[in-house]
Amino acid sequence: MTIYLIDGNSYAYRAYYAIKSLSTSKGLPTNAVYGFTNTLFKIIREKKPDGIVVSFDSPVPTKRHIIFEEYKAHRPETPQGLVEQMPLIRKIISAFNITIFEMPGYEADDIIGTVAKAAVSEGKDVFIVTSDKDMLQLVGKGVKIYDPMKDRTLDEEYVTERFGVEPERITEFMALAGDAVDNIPGVKGIGEKTAKELLSGVGSLEELIGNTELIKKEKLKKLIAENADIIRLSQRLATIDTSVPLTIDVEEFRLREPDWPVLLSLFRECEFGSLMKLIPSEISSERNHEIILSPERLKEIVTLIKDEFALHIESSASGGGGNPITDRFVGISLCTEKGRAFYIPVSHSYPDVPAQINKDDVLEMLSSILKDEKVSKIGHTIKYDIMMLRKEGVSVEGTIFDTMIASYLINPNKPNQKLEEVVLDYLSKRKKTLTEILGKEDSFEKIPIEEAAPYAAENAGLSFDLKEILFSQLKEDNLEKIYFDIEMPLIHVLADMEEIGLKIDAGKLNDLSKELEKELDSIQRRIYFLAGEEFNINSPKQLSRVLFHSIGFQPRKKTKTGFSTEMGVLEELAASHELPREILNYRSLSKLKTTYIDVLPVLVNPETGRIHTSFNQTATATGRLSSSDPNLQNIPIRGEWGRRIREAFIAEEGCLLLSADYSQIELRILAHLSDDEGLINAFRNGIDIHSRTASEIFGIPIDKVNNDIRRIAKTVNFGVIYGISPFGLSEALSITRDEAKKYIEQYFYRHPGVKRYIEITVENAIKKGFVITLFGRRRAIPELKNQNATIRLQGERLAINSPIQGTAADIIKIAMITISKRFKERGLHTKMILQVHDELLFEIPTQELEIVKDIVKKEMEGVIALSVPVRVDINYGKNWAEAH
Repeated sequence: MTIYLIDGNSYAYRAYYAIKSLSTSKGLPTNAVYGFTNTLFKIIREKKPDGIVVSFDSPVPTKRHIIFEEYKAHRPETPQGLVEQMPLIRKIISAFNITIFEMPGYEADDIIGTVAKAAVSEGKDVFIVTSDKDMLQLVGKGVKIYDPMKDRTLDEEYVTERFGVEPERITEFMALAGDAVDNIPGVKGIGEKTAKELLSGVGSLEELIGNTELIKKEKLKKLIAENADIIRLSQRLATIDTSVPLTIDVEEFRLREPDWPVLLSLFRECEFGSLMKLIPSEISSERNHEIILSPERLKEIVTLIKDEFALHIESSASGGGGNPITDRFVGISLCTEKGRAFYIPVSHSYPDVPAQINKDDVLEMLSSILKDEKVSKIGHTIKYDIMMLRKEGVSVEGTIFDTMIASYLINPNKPNQKLEEVVLDYLSKRKKTLTEILGKEDSFEKIPIEEAAPYAAENAGLSFDLKEILFSQLKEDNLEKIYFDIEMPLIHVLADMEEIGLKIDAGKLNDLSKELEKELDSIQRRIYFLAGEEFNINSPKQLSRVLFHSIGFQPRKKTKTGFSTEMGVLEELAASHELPREILNYRSLSKLKTTYIDVLPVLVNPETGRIHTSFNQTATATGRLSSSDPNLQNIPIRGEWGRRIREAFIAEEGCLLLSADYSQIELRILAHLSDDEGLINAFRNGIDIHSRTASEIFGIPIDKVNNDIRRIAKTVNFGVIYGISPFGLSEALSITRDEAKKYIEQYFYRHPGVKRYIEITVENAIKKGFVITLFGRRRAIPELKNQNATIRLQGERLAINSPIQGTAADIIKIAMITISKRFKERGLHTKMILQVHDELLFEIPTQELEIVKDIVKKEMEGVIALSVPVRVDINYGKNWAEAH
């Protein structure tokens, strides 16, 4: 039997300092808990011990403190962040069903020594998990030290080689050399090397003290003679007590099955997504998973559905991770009530697969409940299900409830809202992942139905279970309105947009690629000429060598692998040197070529002849939409190449592209929220806000403001929204911090309402822990409670910006919903095809231009009545560049 004895305090401390700035969304520090738990998992999984014991120091003073008041006195007070985590660490140990020992008046070392002695006496092998030097005295027959952080085991040979004495004489070594960690005094003037030499010539410490005449050096002879009492005291302090009065039954230390539900709950509380995945997955034993292979049985199930049901479509890519435009329909899961779920396979394909109901027959039988507006449909990533069904000719009507978006609204800071993550958070269950189900197969179609069914049915069942919990939380957080009035209706709008897609001129992009290749070759030759040698421009290591060694530029920042060549460093160097300017230009154009120009033609769907991006509602903490596969929101607006890429996005024959862009919407929202008189007057009177700010900052008439000064003012205006610091502004404008500080101070002097808004917003965010938009969207700001000042400042910036950016996101989402509704009411053929933050792009038949312009402008400007006018700029043309 192998037993691991863990020094609880030692590893809690090590974990606390090894992992920086880890906390929950509510601000609870969790770095020590995470590190300690990882150590437990590492030992259990890699070392496979038969038993584990964790011991902790007692807060009660020990006998060492009694005989020497200075014992450990120099140690700083335990950090409050660690104190807060100790109860959680103990709870996790208990949930692992691991024995915990603690005894008033004794240290963890003494407990470990006592347990080790008892275990060895029964023939057990002991590994002590610690980093404390004094524990080496316990090493011997049956006892070794294990350090999981360095993954090494220390035995008798190590101790003798390292300290020059056998393990049992480590206390003698510490008596002479002392120990700074525990404040064991030792003899001042004797270090480790001297201690080794002194002990090597004698059989014991007492022999050394009693025979000082054998010591050759007079100074050492005197030190030993004069410090005999200190030496003996130090040895007593260093000696581990192996006779602590504990009741020890070694068999009780055997590892048992952890209490997985409790561990899940604790990991959820700590927001340990990665650790949750280490917990065994399960298919609910409380739910009946039925495979439906006959039309008659499916008809019976459909008749049972009255008010609501959950659905989940399994496809060749199985769910939200796929592409509904190209994925194949494999099966559909339904959950009609708690504890009951069904899987209807339609196109599983493998040897000896049982007969399945025809897909068209299945969809025809389900179409009545899918179209029934009185029946609510529940799903996770339900947009995917809606689009898969639409592709098969079946529409989904009535109320929908997407558990992914509900979870996101409740906690928008959580980066991953996959079903398995949400199930962990709210149901404390570890759901099997698609990867686990697929194994070595590359498609869900190839999974045997009897294996696929529990997984598939559980997808619908878990969504059904989550709905009630999430709906209750939405109500508690006052998020119902934004959920049902904005996010749910938006799903259908986004599904329309994704299905329609965008047309591109692939030939134009191919020509552009060839032209850009020549341009890059030219820039590359210029770089080689300026550098005086050829090298791999895309290699940070080679670039660093050229810039900072060959050329001799002054390094700005160092990384683990050398001097940094990141964009900020190159921009700083580019202010006065041509070579870094050319490298930045090369990088920028290379990225455009590899990210868009070469990739977009490949992404054209051969059936539709268009590109179909995906719009994500849960990817940003502020509520903004994002796009992916491809990301069309990052195509540059300015610059020749960005414009030429946009020229490749074209309208169909007989159509135009129309762009509608909110003008300075975030600054207008700031004016409304801050009630700042200067901002409000400027917007109401149609004064250019950036020119006005420039006039105020520089003290010049507004008609004397040139483009350069206006650019500075624009950076200040938008910087304020993001809580920019003097340092940040100085970096953005390449000016001194004093100048930047002066600009910001002048801005706030002229706009006291903005300054007051910022102060009140941050103050309220600290009190409440979150900020809200004008429409009620919430975002927690845990950074405000972080012990790290830099992270707290980041939290302040988030608190300032999130209500503004979030309100802008809400406004354009509402506009998208109302515009889509108006188009359908008027029977128009115009299609909304893209959203890029504050801009909407439409493809319109030429004859609908005027009516669409009126509808779009009216709906976008009429979403909300601010204290300043909301203005939308509309342009149109044959391509996106002309329209913008």
